[in-house]
Order: sequence, then C-alpha cells, then structure tokens
Amino acid sequence: MREFSLSRRAMLGSTAALGLMGMAAPCIAPASAPTTKRVPGFQLYTVRASMATDVPGTLRAIAGIGYHEVEFAGYGDHSARQIRGLLDELGLQSPSSHMNAQLLRSDPLPLIETAIEIGHDYVTIAYLNPEDRQTIDDYKGWADTLNRVGELCRENGLRVAYHNHDFEFTSLGGQVPFDILLDETDPALVDFELDFFWVRKAGQDIVQVLSRAPNRFAMAHIKDMNEQGEMADVGTGVIDFRDILGNEAASGLRHFFVEHDQPSDPFKSAAISRPALASILD
Repeated sequence: MREFSLSRRAMLGSTAALGLMGMAAPCIAPASAPTTKRVPGFQLYTVRASMATDVPGTLRAIAGIGYHEVEFAGYGDHSARQIRGLLDELGLQSPSSHMNAQLLRSDPLPLIETAIEIGHDYVTIAYLNPEDRQTIDDYKGWADTLNRVGELCRENGLRVAYHNHDFEFTSLGGQVPFDILLDETDPALVDFELDFFWVRKAGQDIVQVLSRAPNRFAMAHIKDMNEQGEMADVGTGVIDFRDILGNEAASGLRHFFVEHDQPSDPFKSAAISRPALASILD
C-alpha cells in the first residue's frame, strides 16, 4: 500500500438503483491473489443497488464468483481505509475507479488522495453529462482537463483514463469528439478505457479503434450485445471477444472489466460472464 496521509475524502455516491437485489453469499470464500496472467475483472456499477446497501457483502459475493479485479463506481458509505481493508481481506485488486468528471475537473486532489489510499492505479472519467459536451470546444476543454489531471496523477504515481460511450463517435461540426480526446491528450499522461459495447453501438469497428493507438488503451469494458443491439451477458451475444482480444491492436490492454448496465439479475449476470471471459483470456 502506498504511504499517504489522507487529508480529504470525496466519495462518489452510487447512482440511483433500479431496485434492491437480494444476495445470499454467507459462505463464499475469498478469491485467491491475482496472477500475472490476464484475469477477469468486474465493474461494480453492474451491482450498484447492492453496493448502495451492503458494500462488504457485495464485494464478498463478487470475489466468491471468481473475479480477481474490481473497478469501483462509488464506494457506498465506506471510507477509503475501509475499502482498502475489504480488498485486502478478500484478495481483490482494484486497478481503477470511475470518478465524476466535474469533480475531477474542479477539485481533483481529494479523488487522487482517495485513489492512493485504496490502491487504484487509475482515476477514470466515467461519463460526460449532456450539458458538458455540446460542442467540439467542450471536448477540447476536456482534453485539457485530462492533461492537467494526468500531470497531477503522474506526480502521485497514478494515471488518468477516459471511458467512452457512443456519443463520442458522433460528429460535431464535422469533427469526431473521440478524435479530439485521443489526439489532443498527452500519451505520457492520459490513457483510455475502451467500452466495447458502446463502440459497437456507435457503429464503429472495435479493432480499428484500438489500432489507432494500441499502447493508449490500457483497460476495456467487456460488455456483450444481443441481436437487437441491447446489452447481454458476456458470451451470449454477437461480439466476438476472442477475435478482438487476440488481435495485435488489443496487445496494450491490461485490465478487462465485465459490465452490464441493466441486468435483470446482477449477480447471475456476473456469474455467467466470468467463465466466458476467463476462457477467452486463457
């Protein structure tokens, strides 16, 4: 664990839950320590309703399913120290946390401090609100923000990353916002987390996007799509993850987080997707 005196904490609250999900995991054993191999990770936004009411139980269940890495999207009512203790207890690593874009822009140090105490490697911008992305100049401003926060992260042994949706690939004034974010951020400071579902939803080719700068895509959201264009559990949809992840363009990816934004049963979804992703990464 990095040595750091946490002077301020800015914990992100969970997004409003779609409904409380029951959970029964009293006898689940902790996951073993991660290996140097590529291992299945899990984005905790998938189980956000459970995280809002029972952080320890939720993490215990995800470890019991067999995930070795988790990416946070809020810490519930737990402090950074408590989160770190839970991760250590369960043998989990957390390379990244999704952070509020406006908080990172206006007051990044508390979030960086939190990331250091928990042991994250990345602070990741999760989403840009519609009012924050109306023009190409807005995106140029976000590129500047990423560079600025990236410099602060580098000074503290961290990295900043940007997570995409589909709107970054929709042309604005003859320019593609994702091009601005990629081209106007410093590769020495800023990485990207490519969400495969949203790239496909935008009508883009995932391998072609990765090919633009393979070394800058450090993380991926492994999220499948059914024939109707909706989210699906990994391995049950139409995205050929094996072909994509076997391509040289994906060689820079180091962390792979399963995610499903609207699962009918979040823990069942997590359990279905883990072995599917594990078989691809082996």
